[in-house]
Amino acid sequence: MFRSIHALIGMIILLAASLLSFAGEDWPQLSYDSGRTGNVPSRSVTTPLGLIAAAPLTDAVLTAPVLSDGRVFVVDGSGVVHAFAADTLKPLWTFETEGGKPNCNNVASPGVTEGFLHVGTMAGKYYVLDADDGKPVATIECGEPIFAAPVVGNGRVYVATLGSRVYALQPDGTVCWIWDHVKDQIGFDGDRWNPADWLAARKETGWPGNRRDHFFCTRSPVLTGNVLTVPAGGVLVWLEDTGDQPEQRGVFYSTRESPVTLGLTAAEDGTVYRQWHRRDNMGSVEVLRLASGKVEASTVPGTVSSYDRSEALSFSSVSLRGKDVYRCRPEEGFGFCKHSSEVETTYLGGPPSIAAPVLLKDSAVPTWKPTAAS
Repeated sequence: MFRSIHALIGMIILLAASLLSFAGEDWPQLSYDSGRTGNVPSRSVTTPLGLIAAAPLTDAVLTAPVLSDGRVFVVDGSGVVHAFAADTLKPLWTFETEGGKPNCNNVASPGVTEGFLHVGTMAGKYYVLDADDGKPVATIECGEPIFAAPVVGNGRVYVATLGSRVYALQPDGTVCWIWDHVKDQIGFDGDRWNPADWLAARKETGWPGNRRDHFFCTRSPVLTGNVLTVPAGGVLVWLEDTGDQPEQRGVFYSTRESPVTLGLTAAEDGTVYRQWHRRDNMGSVEVLRLASGKVEASTVPGTVSSYDRSEALSFSSVSLRGKDVYRCRPEEGFGFCKHSSEVETTYLGGPPSIAAPVLLKDSAVPTWKPTAAS
């Protein structure tokens, strides 16, 4: 799945118009902010968009680029990190992450803060690089793949592994604390990657048997203030960063059969929007509000898909502006749409898409072309 904020196709980077070339304006992480809202009303583009420059990489690009101090950073599928001058795409440096053949199909977008670039890999290594020269400042052996992009905010960087271990880091990679969903929430102390250990602990067939034991974290957590929302299997957990340790503030178990999180977005007030799915095209965008340790759940009208409905399932997180929800769908004739309290669904145009849109001053930019925001 292409998760780019702009056109990232195959083995080249395409820079469209001036969206990537703002002098002194940064884009520190996937979907811009720690809530993944994609809402950047201070930015704008002129149309039609056009190619500024292209640069060859070593593999396909499955991640979103980040920008800092006039430089663009991108990780390709083979785990090679590239740094370019944002205005010309002149190569500045490259860094090849370790891991051999297992280090392939890297999908975790990087994050950048205070001069440090954070990169997670499929080989289970997490790197903190000096953004100036690409030299490694810190390396963390996570021991399992990293699918999720790091979250930059609260003066820290948060990263979740596939096995739902959450690391809170200083910008230079110093570990502040580690929270383990499998141990701390599920209460399982065996080898989470060994079916025999699950069978011995649960006394039942299947791996894991209980739907609350599902723990894969394949999508990025979101952060509001100092509260992190972590998707682990079909479960969402709210963690407050108290400094030297996390405190669990809430947990949400869906009543549905083992849903999978395809994308999370958090509004400024802490409301979390989750695009979920389970078998046979079933899914919707849930609205989850944490209050006094309890989670109130509802559904964004017009986002429900199922095996007996014509609407296609959306595959990405939504973008937010105020109370309006913007999302893309892989459906011909209904690729980009808006949901608001006044109108259930407004079609905004465009071909099918599977990436969250970027909301600029007076336009929205899905991955195919800019469309006037309404």
